[in-house]
Amino acid sequence: MARWTVVPLFSLCLLQAQEPAPPPATVFSVSTTLVQIDAVVTDSKGLQVTNLKSDDFRVLVDGKPQTITNFSYVHLDSPDVNLPSLSPQALRKPLASANPADVLKPEDVRRSMVLVVDDLSLSFESIDSVRRTLRKFIDEQMQPGDLVALWETGRSNSVFQQFTSDKRVLQAAVENLRWNPVGLGLVDPFAPAHARRPSAGPRTGALEAPRERRTDEANERAYIRMNTTMGAFDTLGQLMDELRPVGGRKAVVFFSDGIDLPGVTLPGSPLQTFRNDELITRFHRLIDKANRSGAVVYTVDARGLVYLAPEQLDALGLSQQGLLQLAEDTGGFATVNGNGLSDAMQHIEEQQRGYYLIGFKAPENIGTGNAASKPDYHSIKVTVNSPGLRAHSRSGFFGETDEASRPKYATRQAQMVAAVQSLFNKSDLHVRMTALYRRSGKGQTVVHNLLYVDPRDVTFRTDLYGIHYAALDVVILASGYGVDPLAALSRHIAIDADDDKLKRLQKNGMLFALDVPVKQAGPYQVRACVLDSASRAAGSAGQYLDIPDMKKRHIALTTPLIDDASAPGETRFNDVSSALREFRAGSRLAFAFRIETDRDGGTVRPGRFDPQIQLYRDRTPVLNNPVSIAAVPGEDGRAVHGELRLSTSLPPGQYYLQAMATDRGGKTERTASSWIEFQVVE
Repeated sequence: MARWTVVPLFSLCLLQAQEPAPPPATVFSVSTTLVQIDAVVTDSKGLQVTNLKSDDFRVLVDGKPQTITNFSYVHLDSPDVNLPSLSPQALRKPLASANPADVLKPEDVRRSMVLVVDDLSLSFESIDSVRRTLRKFIDEQMQPGDLVALWETGRSNSVFQQFTSDKRVLQAAVENLRWNPVGLGLVDPFAPAHARRPSAGPRTGALEAPRERRTDEANERAYIRMNTTMGAFDTLGQLMDELRPVGGRKAVVFFSDGIDLPGVTLPGSPLQTFRNDELITRFHRLIDKANRSGAVVYTVDARGLVYLAPEQLDALGLSQQGLLQLAEDTGGFATVNGNGLSDAMQHIEEQQRGYYLIGFKAPENIGTGNAASKPDYHSIKVTVNSPGLRAHSRSGFFGETDEASRPKYATRQAQMVAAVQSLFNKSDLHVRMTALYRRSGKGQTVVHNLLYVDPRDVTFRTDLYGIHYAALDVVILASGYGVDPLAALSRHIAIDADDDKLKRLQKNGMLFALDVPVKQAGPYQVRACVLDSASRAAGSAGQYLDIPDMKKRHIALTTPLIDDASAPGETRFNDVSSALREFRAGSRLAFAFRIETDRDGGTVRPGRFDPQIQLYRDRTPVLNNPVSIAAVPGEDGRAVHGELRLSTSLPPGQYYLQAMATDRGGKTERTASSWIEFQVVE
């Protein structure tokens, strides 16, 4: 197929991003004179209490009592609570058959729920438990009128991000959930760092490792957890920005295998999480964003009730402390150490029946966005005077007005991403993205982005000479440690083709390749948005990518590049196979990767590196055929390649290719691995 080249940007006028207007059904609000917060009160059985008066509440801001000036209760338990946001045409249909992505207005929504699956932390076992829980929730517990969306922390595909009340769409999204090897990469959530690969055997507790390896493994585990925590914060922060124009009180249900918050120490435990002041600030910003968007976070430990060795309990407690704090600071609750995940979803539905609105005088010196100094963080504590009752409310906010705290877009590209990637925009373009960690010929670290667009979704017009033409606007945004985007690229792509070329395009697809230089190691969220200029159809996709810090890991592998070696010679190595990652049973899968170490340079003695390849379906190794692995001719011995034949008996589904390498060149052997996922299709 023809390889399309990204051309310079001609015009960005086709993408118009507008600052969202303040919704009329505001839940949390800060002005220079008034602060308004929401609260839910439950009894000892977890049931809502809805008949309280303002005198029954006590509000403390920075430890000082506040006089309540505004008070009301908002009921949300009506099945038609969201119907005012639907068009008259949709009202004539059953709500389940309407298409909310077409007719919903953000400001008219009153009750909604976003299911966030932290695939960066979830193990093989946990992701399966989450799937079962979500299937039951959608089939049995989801109420008429509920609007639900599904997100993942490691992947971003807006086809499943939009709010919908259609259970068929949600079930399809749940079936699409799968284990993400790029995050913690564990099968057993309590396995040590060196066991980050699937195993066919049952859980047997902690795997033993030589004493000299345990310190390095603990450091590696902490480093990886720090990166996955950053990835989760990044996704949740973007979600809160997108939820802000949505009316009403939003429930965000976060399924995870734990979050290690910075600087947390458990009483009586020698363990302490890493200290990172920037992450602490990011956490406070996340809480502030959740509060201002009216979102309540409910966290669910997907590991359930487990039996661990004493030395594992402290690590479990640290990871659960992050879940507890994230939920409590936004007015929700955490479900930990229990196997009743479906019961947790039922309790969350109960809290969605309504809430109290409580207003009081704003603290002094509320920022309006003009002051040079950073706004102070104010703590909030809401209690109920009646015994046996518990109030769930916000924990704090930054002292700045709603307008001053609205998202600030550092670049035009970031603003366009916010406009295209919306909970209320349809994604009619089939977009597939593969982000690969690579090293250039000059030794520079780059992210090699392969963006595939299905041309059958693109609107082609025909001019007087019979030439077919179309135009796409493409935005790629990479974010990481900093608040601002680390990299942002935008391109306007003009496409023209005669009849023959159009047929080839529709058969093979369109591929765009962009290399983004990386200046620092760490976790990246890479997102791409594509807009059809003619039809205004939009599509987006994304991927979490961890650029290794060689000073901490010492050895790392670039992301395996895969290709269909069974394809005709003229279509080989054009990156289409690497972008789509779709193979047929019986085909030959070619792979290539590079071994990076902190001692690069000079010649590599024979036998220093021991590369290996394994293939998995779910948690089971399925590679039965021999694999040839060799050094790339003319390279320095760190670049290896090979191929394997996929068995003709492989059933269609999701598979994982794991590349491994052991460096035997130092006093201590060090091993690293890298993953790429692909599908076997019929």
